[in-house]
Amino acid sequence: APEVTLQRPTRLLHPRYPAYIAPKEGNVFVIGATEIESEDLSSASVRSTLELLSAAYAVHPGFAEARILELSTQCRPTLPDNLPAIRMPRPRVLQINGMYRHGFMQAPALHDVALQWLNQGQSPLAAQFDLALQGPAVT
Repeated sequence: APEVTLQRPTRLLHPRYPAYIAPKEGNVFVIGATEIESEDLSSASVRSTLELLSAAYAVHPGFAEARILELSTQCRPTLPDNLPAIRMPRPRVLQINGMYRHGFMQAPALHDVALQWLNQGQSPLAAQFDLALQGPAVT
């Protein structure tokens, strides 16, 4: 997409076409995060492709003349309640899961919660985010 000049990851929070656009070197962009809930592992559907491309074009009209270098799909696992979780099933094992399609936005906050929990045995941020911590507290 030579006409597009996005410098930072961009998240489009649109009720119909939520997506992210992540810039790479050489005017290459990764566009992703459809919200079609499915366990289907087949190739990209016309619907999901149109939604992503419509979202990209809404963010920057320069995507109209971009070239598609790759089109891939995959299911993104999430937890049953669609909320992130931090668990410590046993000492020295920390699991941070369930960020689903919002991982690049939530990761810094969950990192801070995990560090507080590991360093202080509790996390005021976890309470602020209404995030349950599961497992033994570390002090």
